[in-house]
Amino acid sequence: MSAKYCKTKCSANDGTPCKTADSCWLFKWDIDRETGNKQTTERITPLEEEEQKEFASWLDKKGVLWFHIPNERKATALTLYELEKQGLKKGVPDNFIAEPRGKYHGLFIELKRAKKSLSRKTTEQKEWVKALNEKGYKAAFCYGAEEAKRVTLKYLEEK
Repeated sequence: MSAKYCKTKCSANDGTPCKTADSCWLFKWDIDRETGNKQTTERITPLEEEEQKEFASWLDKKGVLWFHIPNERKATALTLYELEKQGLKKGVPDNFIAEPRGKYHGLFIELKRAKKSLSRKTTEQKEWVKALNEKGYKAAFCYGAEEAKRVTLKYLEEK
């Protein structure tokens, strides 16, 4: 096996050849993308729900004060109508890290699938991220749990 270096800078990447390359879905995705195997690429890219579970577990292990905003629910029109009357807003980011840092009141993360072409930013999501940044929060789109972890760590290190 030749030495493989992580192209995505995941949390396991320390600048040396990757020890998990043979079992890492990110390497499998790169190989499939380069060889044009689209069917396998789409199948092995984790769903947003799986990325969210991984990110949630990581945040809990870090002892971060945070919560998930379950806006992605599927419900009947009547239930959605009732929730909207109670304050449900389309496009609100998925996660709020309630840890002020530097000039920011907290961090909002809209989590997407790691493969950008399988994710879509809605107009409402873009508007929320922009408005939150203007109101003194840090808000960002993150593609996959690994990027969300990196953004969170960088944010938490701010003074």
